[in-house]
Amino acid sequence: MSPDKLTGHRVQFAAAARSAREQRGTWVRLGVYGSVRGSRTTVGRIRNGKADFAPVGAWDAYSAACEDGQAVWARCIGGGPAPAPLPDTMAVRIRYDGEGPGYEGVGVLTVTISTRCPRCGGPRGVETIRPYRFAHDGQHLVVDAWKNPCGHEDVYAAVLAESRQERRATPTELVQAAYAAREIGVNAAQAANLLERNGYDDAAALVRGEIKNREGTFTSLQVVGFLQELTGGEAR
Repeated sequence: MSPDKLTGHRVQFAAAARSAREQRGTWVRLGVYGSVRGSRTTVGRIRNGKADFAPVGAWDAYSAACEDGQAVWARCIGGGPAPAPLPDTMAVRIRYDGEGPGYEGVGVLTVTISTRCPRCGGPRGVETIRPYRFAHDGQHLVVDAWKNPCGHEDVYAAVLAESRQERRATPTELVQAAYAAREIGVNAAQAANLLERNGYDDAAALVRGEIKNREGTFTSLQVVGFLQELTGGEAR
């Protein structure tokens, strides 16, 4: 990144931080990164109270995939009662139109999806979920409807497809399971190699960087805590 672009990015970031501070408790998208590593590093800096986000504990932040890359969202939680944390998932009832033509087998399914909008990474309208009644073939069925603060609308077909995607273990879950099964030892370098073998290149790079920072005194169990603190356990 050139000096001019870097300066422009910092100015834009500082302006977004001021906007979030003025809207205490409201999630604001601070920026979009091309890599998971960059977005997760920024999340760590926000949570640790660096630069525009001092003091420690005054901010909450997360990174989520979006159409443009990896979006960083944050909200100011200092100066008053802490708002309720944003859960990782939400269970909703959706209309199911069956697998074949003719609307055969219409019914209601309860599915679990992320609380992050797949288009922009923003929080979904968890607090706006309400029952919605519809009639089909003489029956009155009840599903859920909600309104996302970002304005992006969720359609049931897309929600169903999202819920059916195979769930992949997060880096923290992967390291914990491998350590418990004695597939890796105490050495954090083994955890980094495991992450890389399973396609978590960014998480592996973060761990290797921390090994250098700690001059080798870093264990596999400490890797779990490190990733949870830095990335919320979801680094990809």
